[in-house]
Amino acid sequence: MEIRVAIDLPAGLSEVWAHLRDVTTHSDWMLDVAHIQVTSDCSEGLGLRFTSMIAIGPFKLKDEMEITAWEEAKVMGISRSGLARSNGTFRLSPTGSGTTLSWEEYLELPKYLNAKLVRKMAKSISTYIWRNNLQNLRKQIIAQQATGVGRDLGGLINVGHEWELRHYGALHVAKVATKDADFTREAQALQILEKTQVPSPALVKVLSPSSIVIERVDGPTMLEDVISRPWTLTRHAKNLARLHRALGSITAPDNWEKVTEGNSLVHLDLHPGNVKLRKGKPVVINWNRASRGSPAFDAAVTYVILRTADSRIAGSRRLVVSSLRSRFAQAFIKEFGAAEIQDHITEAAELRLLDQNLPNNEREAVFALARGELD
Repeated sequence: MEIRVAIDLPAGLSEVWAHLRDVTTHSDWMLDVAHIQVTSDCSEGLGLRFTSMIAIGPFKLKDEMEITAWEEAKVMGISRSGLARSNGTFRLSPTGSGTTLSWEEYLELPKYLNAKLVRKMAKSISTYIWRNNLQNLRKQIIAQQATGVGRDLGGLINVGHEWELRHYGALHVAKVATKDADFTREAQALQILEKTQVPSPALVKVLSPSSIVIERVDGPTMLEDVISRPWTLTRHAKNLARLHRALGSITAPDNWEKVTEGNSLVHLDLHPGNVKLRKGKPVVINWNRASRGSPAFDAAVTYVILRTADSRIAGSRRLVVSSLRSRFAQAFIKEFGAAEIQDHITEAAELRLLDQNLPNNEREAVFALARGELD
């Protein structure tokens, strides 16, 4: 039994996709879904598994769902197992004034409900529900366009040592402290950077000192791109060095903590994992350690991270990633200037060792690098 519905939405592909990609928010606009809970380790993308509590009138059913297709801003496939089995697909197509969103589903009823009349009723009810679902999504998109931002924290995107990143409306994310982190400095840095040539997410809103809303930046990190396309390594390493140079021209506020000589805005964690690639262009994220100092010192901190960071990947890929990191570090230091970085290696290593979240093996590697004993 096939079900096909479609709707024209007054939003671009990326905006519509942002409403779809966080499956935990689908219950906000789906009439028949009371609650959604992610059950897999991944929070989005191919292989994501989740349970969906279906509620139609007095009847409630718990279905197991899995993402079976995922093409950014194009296609999302979902399989369902439960009383009824189905395979459905969201498809996004650009139009002159927005996006056409379609839902195509093949629904398989249990044998005892497979009578012709039952099938006809089931198809009519499912089509009605899906038409209303897409109408509700349209209303949600228009409402959020009017207010400019979502109101509630959505599903989990990523987790750091002291924070977690969550969906916040269609186009934004919320960075929320999980320990005693204070994001006041990060908010200040993003405000300063907005007026410069250093690409960074736009600050949208400060919810509290421990929670900020920022522009969503989609795309792989520089590190992910190097691993998947090793031939881009030299280009990315040079671009990272140039980002450090660009930061050197930005003056930090006088009341910021000074980590070394100089008055430039420094990131202190500017490695390939903290650079997203939006349509191939770098965007620097995670400014919570922003301070005042010199670009050479900041570059030295990056070099220490590149030389000593643990890839946290098991098997043969671990050796590949370690080799790529080493090559990246050499290309980076050559582009920035080896003499300037070497002058600050000891200071940079000392700062790195102050990180309480640093694993023991990385701590030992930092000590070895500072002593000139790291291979």
